[in-house]
Amino acid sequence: MSERVIAFVERWVTDNVHAEAPVEGDDTQPKSLAQQCRAEALAAGIPAAEIDDEFDDLTAFMSAQIQEANEREGRS
Repeated sequence: MSERVIAFVERWVTDNVHAEAPVEGDDTQPKSLAQQCRAEALAAGIPAAEIDDEFDDLTAFMSAQIQEANEREGRS
């Protein structure tokens, strides 16, 4: 388990994932967030392979994080 990958992604999510109106079946935003996170991780010296080792599906993880943000803000 890569602590630096998990710490990076958790910090990135805190800074970049916010509540939004849910659109059933539309994964455009989670895909975009996953791509942005990967790009910033690479710039920070974390290769995509390390992220893939920790997160089986980063897009699904981002979708879950959006849903959590929505629940915290009462949008679900």
